[in-house]
Amino acid sequence: MRVCLKLRVLSGEVPVHYNYLVQSLIYRRLPERTRKLLHDGGVKEGPRRFKLFTFSRLYGDFTRRGEDLVFKDFVYLCVSSVFSKQMKALMKNFGEHPEVRIGKAKLTVDSMRVVKFPNLENREFYTLSPVVVTKKTEVTKYLLPHQEEYSLWLELNVKRKVKVVTGREIKSPVRVRFLKWRRTVTMYKGNVVVGAMGRFKFNAPKTAIMIGYLAGLGTKNSQGFGMFEFQGISVRDLLG
Repeated sequence: MRVCLKLRVLSGEVPVHYNYLVQSLIYRRLPERTRKLLHDGGVKEGPRRFKLFTFSRLYGDFTRRGEDLVFKDFVYLCVSSVFSKQMKALMKNFGEHPEVRIGKAKLTVDSMRVVKFPNLENREFYTLSPVVVTKKTEVTKYLLPHQEEYSLWLELNVKRKVKVVTGREIKSPVRVRFLKWRRTVTMYKGNVVVGAMGRFKFNAPKTAIMIGYLAGLGTKNSQGFGMFEFQGISVRDLLG
């Protein structure tokens, strides 16, 4: 389930690197049991754990002032997860407690909308937050779309998520190919995270695309990475 929020800015600024603040906001709004499950480990698949939720960047008209972003009027944020029950609880909390703080910014929920998974006629997508692909060596190595191993690790990540959600291994091919992209650098709790924003094609069975749509592509999804949307769909237009 995917929920998009339109937040009205009341005052203050948002730090340029806000991922941890938004992640913390989401955790605080979830029921305690769900928060503990996700924060403390997620769902296990072999030696890996998947939290199976992600969120977008903050969208809206803004100007940059030093290390802060000053939004003009509204901020748009999307959150999605394979756990529909927990997403409904998140919506309920935002409805009952619409006041929001992100850094020094004070905001209030203007509107919310559940975004349904569209049909699959269009297999072209664009990122709502950077896609991060990592390879574990002695240190974490970040990969980018122009590198030979990138697609292999990204597609393997999709297959692992399908298995942890459905309990079955995907037999059909999974292909993710970026058409246009740019490198991004995000600071998360003092650490550098390198990712890619852009347009890509995603050819895979419907189940795999839907799980990627809800849980995110690549790694570090619960830190605000890997959310994507169908080409031609605008978050701003969805919320008015």
